[in-house]
Amino acid sequence: MTDPAATILIVDDEVHNRKLLEILLEHEGYLTRTAASGEEALASIAQQAPDLVLLDVMMPGIDGYEVASMLKINPDTSHIPVIIVTALIDRSARLAGLDAGAEEFLTKPVDRTELGLRVRNLLRLKALGDFLQDHSRILEAQIKDRVADLLRFRVAMDATADAIFLTNRDTMDFAEVNATASKMLGYTREELFQLGPLPLREATLEQLESTYDAIIAGHGASELQETLLRRKDGSEVPVEAHQQAQRSGADWIIVSVMRDITERKQAQQEILRLNAELEARVQQRTAQLQAANYELETFSYSVSHDLRTPLSAINGYSNLLDKEIDKSAMGDRGKHYLTRIRAGVVQMGELIDALLSLAHVSRTDLRWDHVDLSSMAEAVLGAYRERAPDRLAQIDIAPKMVVQGDPRLLRQVLDNLLGNAWKFSDQQPQTRITLGRENGPDGQPIYIVRDNGAGFDMAYSEKLFGAFQRLHTASEFPGHGIGLATVHRIVTRHGGRIWAESVPGNGATFYFTLGRPHS
Repeated sequence: MTDPAATILIVDDEVHNRKLLEILLEHEGYLTRTAASGEEALASIAQQAPDLVLLDVMMPGIDGYEVASMLKINPDTSHIPVIIVTALIDRSARLAGLDAGAEEFLTKPVDRTELGLRVRNLLRLKALGDFLQDHSRILEAQIKDRVADLLRFRVAMDATADAIFLTNRDTMDFAEVNATASKMLGYTREELFQLGPLPLREATLEQLESTYDAIIAGHGASELQETLLRRKDGSEVPVEAHQQAQRSGADWIIVSVMRDITERKQAQQEILRLNAELEARVQQRTAQLQAANYELETFSYSVSHDLRTPLSAINGYSNLLDKEIDKSAMGDRGKHYLTRIRAGVVQMGELIDALLSLAHVSRTDLRWDHVDLSSMAEAVLGAYRERAPDRLAQIDIAPKMVVQGDPRLLRQVLDNLLGNAWKFSDQQPQTRITLGRENGPDGQPIYIVRDNGAGFDMAYSEKLFGAFQRLHTASEFPGHGIGLATVHRIVTRHGGRIWAESVPGNGATFYFTLGRPHS
């Protein structure tokens, strides 16, 4: 049987005809696709070419003859065998099918044995044709490569960029040199013929002959080697040498192509100098970063200690004043002012905590590990459900979302994103929160948090991930405007990115990616 993986497209406007052919062909082990019209068949072939087409003639729209003709005209589909299957039995119908390009002609009702034989034979012919075509392409590529090699060799001999020396191994004289060789070494062409290769090298005659014999034997041929050539003025020029042996009648010719690498050597020295300078700069920058980190730690301590001290004093004295007010005749307005002062102290303390948390995220070392986002998200949302047991909530978390990252920091990401989803959907009759994953255009996983909450205006989306930026008032939804800034910083430190989409009143969707762990 022909390759059972062969795919056959059945084109017929009658359902029962298509079904019958499907049964017959699938029984033979073929894969089948069907089309009910010429237009549908052409569209199906354009999407994925089959190995063979069984084509009805009498169809509305584009008939079978037109389909066959269009397939054979198109170079991309001309190789697909076509069998006309029709109830027309007159000679003119057969000739019309063959004229349209069909390889075979079957008359309805189709004989099962004849169908199998014709399909098998055509697929064999197609496989042979495909093999010959592929082989032809390989031969053409090999011929092109060979021609290119010959052209490259001719260009190398005629080019002026490299010095070319042809040395006769038996006489150890130059058989030919090019103009670049003369210019590179400061000799005339005639002088080089008189000198030969030996005076140009730091080698004895025996060493040079041994080198040439090794090249003839195939040892070291086609290898690039760096060496020095002596100029007429006594100076030396560094060259990159490519040497190989070629037979010329009874003689062996050593073909030496020498490229002046003086500029390359100078560039290498410059690179070494720049690397040393860069290393010094890196060390200097490292010291600066260490100093900056120390200053950041000092600042954090200052925020934690120096700012909290006056806040604690304000809070303590306001408590004492509150007790005095209760004993005095001061009115409700004064008590209201005092309450506002104490609330401001609490809010300032929370802002200090948020600022310190953001600074901690920026300087803490990442600890890469396997992190199950699915289990982590279930724990986060489970805690919210426990705090609000009467709240209707539909939670959908994709399973087995395991990533590489810092478990503590990724927990903060989910705490903030899922916490926002829970907070901003509080006013909905039923909260709907989804955490899922899909692949981006480059195949990188994209993690998605979606809710049906208040949403936000995309016109202000550039403020979304800034510190202390809020798109809703504190009276609508509590918060300090630091959560998404923290998320953005954590995702960025993981080599990923985060963005969001929303429509006011229709919820929000946050997308984020995570990079690979650093080696």
